[in-house]
Order: sequence, then structure tokens, then C-alpha cells
Amino acid sequence: MNILLAGVGGQGVLFVTAVLTEAAVRKGSPLVGAETHGMAQRGGSVVSHLKLDQEGAAPLIRPGAAHLLLGFDESEGLRCLDYLRQGGRFLVNEGKGKLRLSVVQGFLEERRITAKSVPATHLARDMGFPMGANLILLGAAQALDWLPFSQGEMEKAVRALSNATVKPLNLKSLRCGWKTVSSPSWRG
Repeated sequence: MNILLAGVGGQGVLFVTAVLTEAAVRKGSPLVGAETHGMAQRGGSVVSHLKLDQEGAAPLIRPGAAHLLLGFDESEGLRCLDYLRQGGRFLVNEGKGKLRLSVVQGFLEERRITAKSVPATHLARDMGFPMGANLILLGAAQALDWLPFSQGEMEKAVRALSNATVKPLNLKSLRCGWKTVSSPSWRG
């Protein structure tokens, strides 16, 4: 499975990459990955490539080859849409509604891409933990069954990598993502 993660510095893209890597390692799945950074400071583009269950593969995902794109920032996620393959899946942190633009909808329909958005930033702020938006998005992807890991596997990975002071909040954020997409009122 090829997973591309796109956002900006400071959104926790690399932490989520580490969580997915930890879950894969714990499961015994071979993986390869790479990160590309724009500006080396908060606010620059960050794209992470992960290839699960692939040994000896090149680390970068080619355009048209990703199964899943997680967009932690709406604009950065849309910028990487061409990496998704036919029938791929796109989960994005809700932004300014660019996902609903006709040109974007046309691209998604043409490539048969399933796209959903989650108000991760708003949910994280409402929880009083703005840094948790990344894990809300990750939890939502897992709850949609778009990741090859169970809830328990995801929790173990988050526990293993989280600093003790934020571990409870990180787990709460992950669970918030699960609850959000499992809610009957969620439309995505």
C-alpha cells in the first residue's frame, strides 16, 4: 500500500509518518519511505512517502501510484492529488471548501477517487489540543478502514512514540477521529 502524507511544517506530518511506520514494524510489515521538505521551518511544505508491504522498492511514490493521500492541509493535499492512482482515496483536513470546487470534483470523478474531509483542526481546537489535528485525521482514516491497521495497533504505535506529557491527549485525538467518522451525522 502506498500512502502519501502532505501538509505544512508544524502540522505533525512526520509524527503521523512515524506512527504508521511504528505500526507497520510492530506488525512485521516491510516498508520503505522518504520525506521531502520545502522550507526547513514551520509553514513550509512537507510530503512524506510510505510504501507498506514492499521490500526493496524505491522510496518515492510516483504520480498516479498512491493508494491513499492524507492531506493535513487542504491546499497541500490538493497539490498532491496527481499522486493518487485510479480509484485511490483522499482524506483531507477540512479547509476553505476547495475540495468542492468544480475543477477538483471533475478530477476526482475522472480518476474515480473517493474523497472525504474531516474538520480535524476545528475538532482539535474544541478539545483544547490544537496539536491533535494530525491524529484526528489519522484516526478518521483508520475508522474508514483505509489503513491496514486495527485500532489497537494504532493505539500501541501512538503510545510508543508519544511523550508522556501529551500521550493522553494524543490518544484522545486518535479516538476523536474514530468517533467523528463513525457518527451518523458525519457526511465527509
